[in-house]
Amino acid sequence: MHVQTNAPLYSAPTAEAIREYYEALRPFWHPVLPAADLPASEPRPTELLNQPLVIVRLNGKLVAMEDVCRHFQAQLSLGEIREVAGYGDCLMCPYHGWSFAPNGQCVDIPQMEPGRDIPTSARVPTYHVQERYGLIWVCLADEPRFDLPTLPRVDDPEFLTGPLRTYEPWVAAAPRVIMAALDDTHGPWVHEGLVGSREHAAPPEHRVWREGNVMKVDIQMVQPNNATIAESDQDASTREVHLTTTVAIPNVIHFDITAADSTDGRHTLIWQAVCPRQFNKTDTFWGSSRNYDHDQPVYDEDFEAMQDTLRDQDRRIVESQRPWLLPPFWTKIELPLRPADLPLIEYQRWLEELGITIAV
Repeated sequence: MHVQTNAPLYSAPTAEAIREYYEALRPFWHPVLPAADLPASEPRPTELLNQPLVIVRLNGKLVAMEDVCRHFQAQLSLGEIREVAGYGDCLMCPYHGWSFAPNGQCVDIPQMEPGRDIPTSARVPTYHVQERYGLIWVCLADEPRFDLPTLPRVDDPEFLTGPLRTYEPWVAAAPRVIMAALDDTHGPWVHEGLVGSREHAAPPEHRVWREGNVMKVDIQMVQPNNATIAESDQDASTREVHLTTTVAIPNVIHFDITAADSTDGRHTLIWQAVCPRQFNKTDTFWGSSRNYDHDQPVYDEDFEAMQDTLRDQDRRIVESQRPWLLPPFWTKIELPLRPADLPLIEYQRWLEELGITIAV
């Protein structure tokens, strides 16, 4: 336990709590970089769970390594790709030219005396890495606990996919960012006129269940009649919207949105994935898809601008939340209420079951 009843809630978690938080998140896939930001012939630095990484394509395959040379700890991401006989493309350190194969083993040391073998300990840790949904994902554990999250219908050829969007880091923990997206009762207060109306602030009825490695939430709620979300042609000031939300632990959330009275099969998909760079530094990526208006440009300026506004409004609130890491239910520091907060309660309960440390 790391709760210190005599410590102010605004102080940072203990070093031990932060370490346990990082360790608990290692077995999961995390998005670290848009695939479009990785050139074919250059390495790129990134950070995951306070650990420096370098992402590079070697011999046509993605590689994720610790961004620290085994020699004198220089950043490998400052280096370059070079070919080494018998190994193909390798990543060369910029400091003394040590070159590392895709498995992290050093295979060439220019300063090595002839006839001497390269030490087997001259190795850099490598990690699981793959590309999907326009993002590069990394898992730091020996074996991922779950498969890479599946985003329903995003890969469906009937859907048009908009551009991947990347936001500046939020000064907040990753679970808090996901919970802000999952929270369907804050709209009237944070997003008044966009996806919420204070004249219709009653919480919707939730149906919450787990399905394999995801959590599902099904609701109908009243929102302002914003055509960029529900694609409704009504002239009324509000309309009912049906949402099916999919949450993949610990860092992906996906919304399937339709007008509640719609019979034309039109769906708007919005998804968000977050990267826990540090315990209080989280990057946010999001994308959208639709199965209508195929004759219109994929990029909808009004829709994108609205999504930017919603995230700015959420960011202001989420960055104000303390303590940094979610406090356990038993501390009673926070007071979630049923039935309004049921999705948040179930999400946090799942985090605790998976051993993702939640501490003050």
